[in-house]
Amino acid sequence: MNLRNIKQTITSIIVSIFLSYILITTNDLFTKIIVIPFLLFGISFFIKNLCLIFNKKQLAKLFSKINVIAFLVYLFGFMIIWCFVSIKNRDYLQILFSIPLWLMGIYIIKKRFFNQKVNSDKKTPKFNFKILISVFLVMIVFLSGIVMMFFGIRDTYNLKVKTKNYITTTGYFNNYDVFDADEDGITYKLTYIYTVDGKEYSITTDYGTNYIPDENSSREIKYNPNNPKEAVITGTNSKNGLIYFGAFFTFGALTFVIAALSVLGYFDKFKIDILGTYIGLLFFIIGIGIILFQTGTTTSLLETIKSFGFLIIIPIMFIVIGIIQTVKCLIRKNN
Repeated sequence: MNLRNIKQTITSIIVSIFLSYILITTNDLFTKIIVIPFLLFGISFFIKNLCLIFNKKQLAKLFSKINVIAFLVYLFGFMIIWCFVSIKNRDYLQILFSIPLWLMGIYIIKKRFFNQKVNSDKKTPKFNFKILISVFLVMIVFLSGIVMMFFGIRDTYNLKVKTKNYITTTGYFNNYDVFDADEDGITYKLTYIYTVDGKEYSITTDYGTNYIPDENSSREIKYNPNNPKEAVITGTNSKNGLIYFGAFFTFGALTFVIAALSVLGYFDKFKIDILGTYIGLLFFIIGIGIILFQTGTTTSLLETIKSFGFLIIIPIMFIVIGIIQTVKCLIRKNN
């Protein structure tokens, strides 16, 4: 009986019970959509390990495929929503960036479900086209991330230069309007008012949020002393989004690169699990990044937690899993 399989079985059933509780208790459709693929993955992973414990290898292979299906459901569901929102907002560049992920999903389907056995008598081709395609896709994802980060950093820097001599004041939440509305919910753009020399001005966020702050809650405003109508709300803005998405694409592509180097044995001499450590740190950074990004739209950490609602569990899970994975891989040298 494999001790590793037993540990994985116990972990997966605990996660599955927890996700089942979220699915049953929440009334938010968006939360249910996010939780269901993870729940399917957890249940199938639990049954797969249970089959391995009792030496039922064929059943284990079946539920291993269900794991892949759960991942593909999440991937394609995410991509469909992404493309739908991009078309609705006429942001066709975002659709272009989604192409590598579509191709990756199609490649996974072909490899796991339609992979034909190769005749051993056939000569091995000079070039492995699967590897070439994989490298090409990773390069596209990586370059897409770099481009997005470039424009995001450039626009953020230009905004910082432009507002260098702006004066800081306090703005108070005054009103809100619908930023976007669909079957997944409603997001709002928020309006704050600020006063300069006894005259009142207003400024509206350039992003959407699902959280409406308390009346008269405050945000820091920076305005042009020569023209007080020109102002910005400090914290998160639409330009920061490009940086976050760009980082996601870039570090996601690096994951494949590090995985390939690990398979080729370049990290065999290291006393720690390089790939596992990188993935752990990546999960941790993603969780922290989600919270920091949202914190930039609110006035305090407490408001950030309130704005997430029950969904706060998602970045927290990323952080916890990241810490556990990183620590586990770093202490491998002691084993």
